[in-house]
Amino acid sequence: MGLFGGGYMKPGKGVDKNEPKKKGFFLFFDIIIHKLTKFLGANCLYTITSILWIAVLYFFGGIILNSTGIVTRITNSLIGTSEGISVEELEGSIQVMLQFLFATGIFTLWGSGPASAAYAYINRCFTRGEHAWIASDGVDKIKENFKQGMFVVLVDAVVLFFGLNAAHFYYLLYTDTGSILWMLLTYIMALVFIIYTMMHPYLYQIMITFECKIGALYKNALLITFAKLPGNVFTLAVEVAVLALVFSVVNPIAAALIIAVFGLCVTRYPGEFYAARVIERSILRDMKKKQPKIEYIGEEETE
Repeated sequence: MGLFGGGYMKPGKGVDKNEPKKKGFFLFFDIIIHKLTKFLGANCLYTITSILWIAVLYFFGGIILNSTGIVTRITNSLIGTSEGISVEELEGSIQVMLQFLFATGIFTLWGSGPASAAYAYINRCFTRGEHAWIASDGVDKIKENFKQGMFVVLVDAVVLFFGLNAAHFYYLLYTDTGSILWMLLTYIMALVFIIYTMMHPYLYQIMITFECKIGALYKNALLITFAKLPGNVFTLAVEVAVLALVFSVVNPIAAALIIAVFGLCVTRYPGEFYAARVIERSILRDMKKKQPKIEYIGEEETE
């Protein structure tokens, strides 16, 4: 029946109510193991519906690399260490690898708008032990969150364009002048990118859980990011480490395919898992205690 047919059109056996609840790492890996085939379906659906954004990121990455001269500098540093390959071939290989790494990294860590809203919903269901139809629920969530999802991805594009150019500009001024001011501004830009990256799981989890305006969406995502900073730093470090590992051991095309089909379980889901748990345990329960009649976008009250 294909990847989204067959088993994806009937409910699973669910979770035994009498089974002891797992926590933390044990729950995370238990979900991946028991939902692996559904993760593969969700990963493929997420990647397929994000193809256009991935292509944009790939070509934009090429523009950034060419304008900053990073590929040339890396190639020059590796000359003499790679035997049997010309400088042009080495430079071309590095260019392709970094473009794929850039596109896959931004797609994985930042998302792709409406498709990420659908993926966040499916991941939230997996985390809570709830059922989700991969194809039909995914398409429904894309439609429901299309406007806000598109706004987020457009903001991402603006941040990438102006943020990377600003960081490169400050770095060039630092290398030319040696001024600590420009070095400080370069580090500040790097920190802004890290914080902005950690916000993204919350952006999409809040988007599919609450009815809120764009301003509230970004404000709440930022506040939760700082409130849960240690956990966010850890999950981001794991995701980045896995991305770097995959791209370091196989060729870039194979690495991108591995991430798209399976790797999202450990490069995207940790952030989604943590964000969904934070919202469920720290926000929804507190809100329900204070306002028992509050409504949110979900199937039923969390116990």
